[in-house]
Amino acid sequence: TLLTSLAEAMMKVVQLVTYYAPIAFFGFFADLVATYGSQITADYARALAVYYPLCFVYIFTAFPLFAWFGGGKGAVGEMFRRIARPAITSLGTCSSVATIPTNMEAAEDTGISKDVSEIVLPLGATMHMDGSCFSCVLKIAFLFGVFGIPFEGAGLIVKILLVAVFSSVAMSGIPGGGYIGEYIICSLFFPAQMAIAYPIAVTIGNLVDPPATMINAAGDYVVTFLVARFTEGKDWLE
Repeated sequence: TLLTSLAEAMMKVVQLVTYYAPIAFFGFFADLVATYGSQITADYARALAVYYPLCFVYIFTAFPLFAWFGGGKGAVGEMFRRIARPAITSLGTCSSVATIPTNMEAAEDTGISKDVSEIVLPLGATMHMDGSCFSCVLKIAFLFGVFGIPFEGAGLIVKILLVAVFSSVAMSGIPGGGYIGEYIICSLFFPAQMAIAYPIAVTIGNLVDPPATMINAAGDYVVTFLVARFTEGKDWLE
């Protein structure tokens, strides 16, 4: 009973955050425009012009390759028939965890065994964060440009990739959980400019969160194809 009450209380908090997060986002954005002028909107637009096409290029290249490796040509067509539901759900909820039921339905309709889907999909909701990794690198690169810091060096690239992976896993599954990742980024790379860097990172994080979550959650469904091949053989779909 206690655990149930605590879970309900946490869900209520998440619900409240989800309702009021857009107000905070527009407040952040209005303050940034008032402080730095309209030029910052052009900077955001250029960043999104890079990120959004990258997301769709990844979806239409990497996902079919994963499906083909997992189940052959037939699996590619099956994936495109079923992936719309989890993709739209994740795009609207911005939560990999909220997409788990839809992913379960899509996996069952595809013929993925429950032994695979019931393990892979919940794990993927907290561990499979390729879209969030993309967005994390974008935020860091954007802030480097804002502060005029050189974005170069193998050591820096390795550090950025490690931070992207670990911060993405830490903030997974929670609507608005990206604020945690943005705080980590600013603490590690821009501690002296925290007051400026954090609202900028939060703003761009809100703008890129929907497609990032779509890649994360819809990708969980595609990963079940790969696991099914290893557990049930390459002809599992037939």
